[in-house]
Formats: sequence, structure tokens, C-alpha cells
Amino acid sequence: MKITDLKGAIIGNNICLRVVTDAGIDGYSQVEEFKDFLFPNIEYYKKAIVGSDPTNVEGVMRRIRRLGAFKPWGKLVSSIEMALWDIAGKDAGVPVYKLLGGKVRDKVRVYCTMYSNEELPHPERFSIDPETRAENVLYLHEKYGFTIVKTALSFHNPGFTEMAIHDGLAYNSYPVEPPVQYFENANGSMLTKKGMDFLIHYVHRLRELVGDKVGLAFDCGPGMMPCDALRFAKGVEDCNVMWLEDMVTGDNEGYNMANLYRDITNNTTTNIHTGEQVYLRQNYREMIETQAVNILGPDPADVGGIAELKFIAEYANLHGILMAPHGVFDGVFGMAALTQVSCTMPQNYIAYEYPQAHPAWWYDIVEDLPEGFFKDGHVTVWDKPGIGVEFNIPKAEKYLRPEDKDFFL
Repeated sequence: MKITDLKGAIIGNNICLRVVTDAGIDGYSQVEEFKDFLFPNIEYYKKAIVGSDPTNVEGVMRRIRRLGAFKPWGKLVSSIEMALWDIAGKDAGVPVYKLLGGKVRDKVRVYCTMYSNEELPHPERFSIDPETRAENVLYLHEKYGFTIVKTALSFHNPGFTEMAIHDGLAYNSYPVEPPVQYFENANGSMLTKKGMDFLIHYVHRLRELVGDKVGLAFDCGPGMMPCDALRFAKGVEDCNVMWLEDMVTGDNEGYNMANLYRDITNNTTTNIHTGEQVYLRQNYREMIETQAVNILGPDPADVGGIAELKFIAEYANLHGILMAPHGVFDGVFGMAALTQVSCTMPQNYIAYEYPQAHPAWWYDIVEDLPEGFFKDGHVTVWDKPGIGVEFNIPKAEKYLRPEDKDFFL
């Protein structure tokens, strides 16, 4: 079997990839939402993999792995890897999890990142009011069964950033002109006492309102100074939160600063989390070997794919580090891939970040998802060969852009 083509199409919010073979077996995957600017690079990777045997996944990846980088520049490499596993599973007639060593759990826990859910009592994505946020958290628990919910706080929350600029919550946060996409990244600063008190009170109040029904996690940056990150973590120790994520470094930053995270982690009982932006196992080595964090959250669409994610999970387990993989915008194919790899992880697995269909019609253009696969905050592992989900091509074709009309041809 040989790869004959690599095609791309933008469907809804995601770039979709199709690895085409001469055996009539295709592999599909999605790139994280809103990364359309990567589309022109598909041709670059196509030239590197055409003619290769897609079932020799590692052999193909050795051709392109060095051509990626930290988020978002490793996304096409990572998504190609998932499409290759889709082909390998289909060719062998088995679900991908069997090729990754076999499953150790029949269902996998998932968590909800609040701004990924559009159906909430209070639709404001970046609320800074703990009362309305608590109502949303409890709604997600009661309707969908989520046992862990993550919300944006500190510099990851534009509402907080605006307060930092205008209400004195930070010393050196200013309006950015012209505006940039990741506004919060440009506004990192030491917090004032007012800012620190706001964050600590927010978490305590949310915990009081939610009680012990839901595990609370917070996406907090990047942008916090290490001294503030430690004060904040210590200030919420009695809240027993699931984790504080990306406080110092994080989204779209090409470095880890493992030494800074290590100093924070070693001096608090609050779980510290990072890792979604990191590319390849080599760039997790220092964080794992120095036990710089309690929890790692690689995204399979950033880290180099699902086999790379599995390796990191195994190595992290040897060092007592937990896993909560990222994936909120990875789409339906990303959800399927996350399920395949997560069911194979050791006991350090907590939950993966559930990618909902955006737009909702995505569920109408795919098939093979079993009825009731998502229930009570868990995804039941299903046994369809490959990644486990396929396009319904007649339905999906209706959503193709004119320039992508040959995607399924």
C-alpha cells in the first residue's frame, strides 16, 4: 500500500485532512479549530509522504516529524499522524487502540472546558462572576454528567484582563494597539493585592457554590509571574481544585520554563498543570524528569500525534505525573482519536478535554459514532476499525468550500 495524495478541506471551523492510498483505504483527521492559516502548508507535507506505506506509521513520521514545532506549527504533522493510524487500523481490521497496546478501560472520563459549550444558562464565555459561573458548572454536571469542568481565569480570561487594565488588578497591564489575537498573552504582569484577592476569592466562592459535585479546574494564563502563581496556588489549597493550568507559560509559546514550574509545584499542594502547547516527547523530558508539574496536558493535535501522546503518558507515569490531555477544539475526529489513545493509558490518566462538534451539524456529517457513546461524563470505547468515525460523504460534501470540492474525489 502506498500514499498517493494528501488532501485538505476547511469544513466548518476545522482544516480536515485526508490521506489517500492506492488500496482504496483513506485516513481522516482534523486540525484544531481556527487554524486556517496553516492550510497552504499541506502541499509541503504531501511532497514528503507520497509514495510511503501509511501502515508503517513511524516510518512516515520520521520523514516529517522534524518539520513541525511548538503550537500551532506542529498541528499538520500531528493530524497527519492520526490519519495514518486510521489507515493502519482499517487495514488491519481493528480499532487503533489495539495497535497502541490494547485498552485498559472500556470507557474514558472526559472533562468540559466551559467556553466550548454553547448551550449554557449564562452564555457569557468568559464570565468573571462566580455566581453565574457556578450555575453553568452545575448545569453541565446535571445535564451531561461532567464530573470535571475547567473555566478560564486570570490572564486567560479576557474579562479579568480588562479588569487588570482598568480596575487595578495588575501593575503593568495596558491596552494593546493594534489588538492581537491572544490579548491576554501580551498583558502578563505582577498582580496587585486587589488582583490576588480577587482570584483567591473567586475560586473559594465557586467551590462554595458548587460543593463537591464537580471537580474544578482553571486555565490561568499564560501571563502570571511565578511569585504570584505560587501565592495563588497556596491561597486556594483548601479548595482542592483539580489543577491550575498554564499560569506562567502556555498557549502559543515555544518554551516550557520547567524550572519555574518546578519551584511552584514543589511549594504548594495545589496541582499544577501545563503542556498543551508542547511539541514532541523531547520537549517534555525536562518537565517530567524534574517533576516540574503534577499534571501534563498534551494535545494529540499539537504533540505529534497519538503515539507520541501515549509515550509521554507512560514516561510521566514513571515519575508520578498525571495526564489530562488537551483537545477542546480538535473536532469529532479528534475526539475519536483521543478516545483511542486514552483507553490505553496507565493509571495516571485523569480525563481528556472533550471536543464538541463546532458547528453542531458536524454530528450530522459523520457516521459510526454509536448511540449513547457519551454519557455521564464518559465516552464508551467503541470497536470500529481505525480511528472509529467516518464521513458521510453525501452529507459532508454540502459543507465543502468551492475550492475544496475535490476533497472526497
